[in-house]
Amino acid sequence: MSLTPSQIARDELPLDLVLVIDTSGSMFSNISRIAGGAHAALSALRPGDRIALLSFNHRSRWRHPLSADFSSVEAALNALVRKKNFGGGTTLNTPIHRAAQQLRSAASPARRRAILILTDGVGEKGTRSNTVLKQLWEADTTLNAILMRPSRTLRGIQIANRILKPYSVVLDASVEDLAQKTSGEVMRFDDSPRILAEMLTRIRSRYTLYYPPPDSPAKERKVSATLSPSGKARFPGATAHGRRQYLVP
Repeated sequence: MSLTPSQIARDELPLDLVLVIDTSGSMFSNISRIAGGAHAALSALRPGDRIALLSFNHRSRWRHPLSADFSSVEAALNALVRKKNFGGGTTLNTPIHRAAQQLRSAASPARRRAILILTDGVGEKGTRSNTVLKQLWEADTTLNAILMRPSRTLRGIQIANRILKPYSVVLDASVEDLAQKTSGEVMRFDDSPRILAEMLTRIRSRYTLYYPPPDSPAKERKVSATLSPSGKARFPGATAHGRRQYLVP
């Protein structure tokens, strides 16, 4: 059964965003460069938006709760970089799950929710991917990512582990897969601190489609969004990205 959206909106609802920062040993130089553009990046947010800061390596730690005071969040990010407290391994899924839980607990139908993770994408899962994905769907939250280039040493270790310990591949997490399944975006870090501003602008300016509630009591539903023939003709090569599945509360 196909449903026609009852309303399409852009930039209408305030945004709750959790910025999730990878502080494992290989990430300091990348995060410090991105933090250099934090002030300009946060200007992409609007009054009424809220942002929180969560850092992680093999453990995760809240650095700032959800707040509309962007300057205090910026200060917390700069303090994280100044302390240079980077090190340890990486457990990727668990902080994403924790951020989604926080957004779900603060959920309001009058707000949109998103997570933006800054990482090289190399690490173990921790929490199972299916568990994280379900939490993201239940929290009505998109996962977005800025992916850094892994260091040569890290890439070498990863390749060696896959050859010598093939069973360890099942422990790897895929941030890109989770982002795709929640209709989030993935960008590759190009050494420019402006990438954070670009990503926040894209998250902030996404369209929201509203559908009439279904009559069926089923809780889990699949959904797809595509361009109309006239839209494809107007924007050749363009594609529509949207959530593939959602949960009816």
